[in-house]
Amino acid sequence: MDEVKFYPSKRGEYPVKDFIEKLDLKSQAKVYSYLTLLKEQGSRLGGPYADKLKGQMRYLRIRTTAGYIRIFYFSPGRNAVLLHAFKKKTPKMPKKEIEIAEKRILDFITRNKRGEFDEKKTSNIG
Repeated sequence: MDEVKFYPSKRGEYPVKDFIEKLDLKSQAKVYSYLTLLKEQGSRLGGPYADKLKGQMRYLRIRTTAGYIRIFYFSPGRNAVLLHAFKKKTPKMPKKEIEIAEKRILDFITRNKRGEFDEKKTSNIG
């Protein structure tokens, strides 16, 4: 995998990055270690770290001191784009959380086709 990037909203916000920054430092470190694994292994990364959800969407499965965290992502080309993150509180994957990630995939694809993502302005991990 070339890069792991944060999905940028139309207003220039990075929802996953903001989510991670609100976690305690120990949890942040664990999340970033999983993101490093994703960058190193790309689509080969599987259980117990990652899994496929539906269509192009995959997710990281992270257990931290802050609780169970899920980070949805997809891989257009050789990059991974981090779409949405949340604390998982129920056994099933909440439909609302999946819908947020699906909308961001469509938004990313549409805006990327229009050339809205300048490599210099796209935020990478690390």
